[in-house]
Amino acid sequence: MACLEQIRLGELLVQHKIISKEQLDIALEQQKISKRKLGRVLMENDFVTEENLCKALSRQLDIPYINLEHFKIDHELVKLLKEDQARRFQAIVLKKENEKLLVGMADPTDSYATEEIKRILNRRITIAVIAEGQLLNTIDSGYFRSQRIFGLD
Repeated sequence: MACLEQIRLGELLVQHKIISKEQLDIALEQQKISKRKLGRVLMENDFVTEENLCKALSRQLDIPYINLEHFKIDHELVKLLKEDQARRFQAIVLKKENEKLLVGMADPTDSYATEEIKRILNRRITIAVIAEGQLLNTIDSGYFRSQRIFGLD
């Protein structure tokens, strides 16, 4: 996996011709004001799709991108992380690969979250990038949260 230090997402997206330099400049100005993540600002302006953002990160970090819409979720593996941990770290366990666990993360550059997940799972892990929206939907269905909230269980 590539070094996770200070990836300049905007420059990466411009380099891969996913966004223009002008779009990056607009988004950076808005980010300064709103204090939101650059990726979120770019998506809100329709400069980039979440999938293109994830694919760019995947290439830069040399880790897989997994589209959860086309992935069979093992709900028992998902539950290896408690729901609050999955939400806090924006991560889910996707697959067991020999002695390692494949963990999908919305922000694979979050080294604190990665270290905490390793500690919690007490296993070696490999990381994949996943779309935040798909992750949240998967967490909702994996932990049956929406059913509990609405008293449908």
